Amino acid sequence: MDPQLDSVTGLLQKFLDVQTRRSEVIASNIANADTPGYKAKQLEFDEFLREAVRTSEQPLRAASNPVGPEMSVVEQDSDVVGMDGNTVDAGREMADLAQAGSNFNFGARMLQSRFRLLRTAIREGK
Repeated sequence: MDPQLDSVTGLLQKFLDVQTRRSEVIASNIANADTPGYKAKQLEFDEFLREAVRTSEQPLRAASNPVGPEMSVVEQDSDVVGMDGNTVDAGREMADLAQAGSNFNFGARMLQSRFRLLRTAIREGK
């Protein structure tokens, strides 16, 4: 399929990838909430999504430069440090996990709508 015709679907797929990876990082933080010295992590993905938008607007650029910025896992900046050196704030992590799940569900619904629209276009184009 021509990338210009389906850049929206590609963006939605990348959005879902980000939310999935974000949930994995958060789940790891929650799993290590009682691990002495564990430093809470977060996913940095802003530049990854910015580049996804840029390449969707200019498909030829995406073809000429297939490698772009990656998502990266970094330590969170934290003011809260437990007696054991652990920086996981379980309440924050649970809220972040709920937000990532909500974002994923939204993206999945948008992708489903996109597929429905494409299917309708194909059927009516015959």
